[in-house]
Amino acid sequence: MKTATVNLLLAITAVGLASLVVVDQTKQEEKLSAAIAPKPPLTAIDGNAVRHIVLHNAGSPDIQLEKTAIGWQLTAPVQLPADLVEIGAITELLGAETHGDIDGSKIERAKLGLDPPHSLIELDGTVLAIGDIEPLKQSRYVEVNPGKPDARIRLINDFPPELVDGEFTDLANKALLPFEADIARIEVPGLVVLRRPVGPGWTSAPATEAATSPALQTFVDGWRSARAIATLPPLAESSGAAKADVCIVLADGSEYRYALIDKAGSRYLQRLDLPLSYQLDPGFAESLLKLAMTPTS
Repeated sequence: MKTATVNLLLAITAVGLASLVVVDQTKQEEKLSAAIAPKPPLTAIDGNAVRHIVLHNAGSPDIQLEKTAIGWQLTAPVQLPADLVEIGAITELLGAETHGDIDGSKIERAKLGLDPPHSLIELDGTVLAIGDIEPLKQSRYVEVNPGKPDARIRLINDFPPELVDGEFTDLANKALLPFEADIARIEVPGLVVLRRPVGPGWTSAPATEAATSPALQTFVDGWRSARAIATLPPLAESSGAAKADVCIVLADGSEYRYALIDKAGSRYLQRLDLPLSYQLDPGFAESLLKLAMTPTS
């Protein structure tokens, strides 16, 4: 075979191989693009615009939440400030990425845990029915506006069960006292700290070397900003009339009364007027119950 012919064949082969490489590379890029492209959201509703949420759970009272001028509030079954992080996790479900779309009319909804659903989340009239977890991809079946002709079932990433377990305590604000509470008196075991009757500052009973003005102010400020690491159902039976281990009295006369509970190496404050417990960070708990010694020079 002549050299020119061989060179021509080699050139044709090279062009063909290059074309295959380009085609394969294009397919790989298309696959990668499809893999990282945002999936359609569960709904087109902006979760930030939601102002009313109702959580329906079989066997538990409905949990109702309202967005007010001072933030989200639990309005039923109790009235309390709500935790913004937990509420955000609920409203974000409206825009969750979907991983599949199922025609509810072509499948037995009971097999997906949707007849009846595990729970219903109502957000300003839009209803999300929460079903089982899909075993292969570990995604959650969610039906948007069940019962309507265009209702469809979609798969989204699973979420913490605390959002739909029927416990209002999961949604309670972690702050032990209202924002910028005007404290008048703090009673903890072995110590009472109260505002001076005349002039600024605080006094304590008993008066000790530790009860310096800076230490008392730090103690009060600690209570103003006190937050729990978790909010839980009651750990023990209690009565609103029971003697409180800890009592915080505000300037308007309102009282926050707690039982102090030590359990499994953790410390808790349990509200005596509500079925609610606050789990405290162990180190932080000490600062709420004792005055810190002021270093001497």
